[in-house]
Amino acid sequence: MFARRHMHEYGTKTTAFGTIAMNQRANAVRNPNAVMRKPITLEDHASSRYISAPLRLLDCCLNTDGCCAFIVTSAERARQLKQRPAYIMGAAMGLGPKQEVVRTYNRPSMTTFPETQATSKRLFDMAGVKPSDVDVAQIYDHFTPGVLIALEDWGFCKKGDGGPFVESGATAWPSGKLPVNTHGGNLSEGYIHGFTHILEGVRQLRGTSTSQVKNVELSFVASAAFVPTSGLILH
Repeated sequence: MFARRHMHEYGTKTTAFGTIAMNQRANAVRNPNAVMRKPITLEDHASSRYISAPLRLLDCCLNTDGCCAFIVTSAERARQLKQRPAYIMGAAMGLGPKQEVVRTYNRPSMTTFPETQATSKRLFDMAGVKPSDVDVAQIYDHFTPGVLIALEDWGFCKKGDGGPFVESGATAWPSGKLPVNTHGGNLSEGYIHGFTHILEGVRQLRGTSTSQVKNVELSFVASAAFVPTSGLILH
């Protein structure tokens, strides 16, 4: 319903969803830990079977067994450890109106998530930076339209411009101005409920990603908007 409404109000095309899936798969191809490592094209996306129109198989994440870990400690302690630390400049969480579990559709608008917009303001104010300052982003991606709407609501592009923003190559590695889900994301690396997004955010700061962005100073990580949403800005 969110995808349909966004298409209706803003003219968003399914090729934007396909571009998200294609770009993330390309990132996964370089990631030896990824489950899905076969490249896909826009034609592959368009020919994959419908799950629930307009969403096709390649718009949906895959269930995956896996595990990961990260250590949270003080800045003083982190400086004593072997690996380069990632410093948390901002961390925020928000809950939207009429939000109950994942029932976020009982609202006046189905093309925006007010909890994400409110959390975005708190997060960037806390960090003292703007969305345009971010070098790389890991955005929760259980379905491709969620990435597109999140890009708008977190402030990386204007409302309604998510489709053109994605299709312009802005989120592609390595040339995009904001590479997104450089590990492949839930769609292609594996669905471990977004925890690997945090790991990838840290790897980008350490310079150890398999799709490394040059000169990363600010790394952004976001959870889904269908439950209480949250975000991190790492440095």
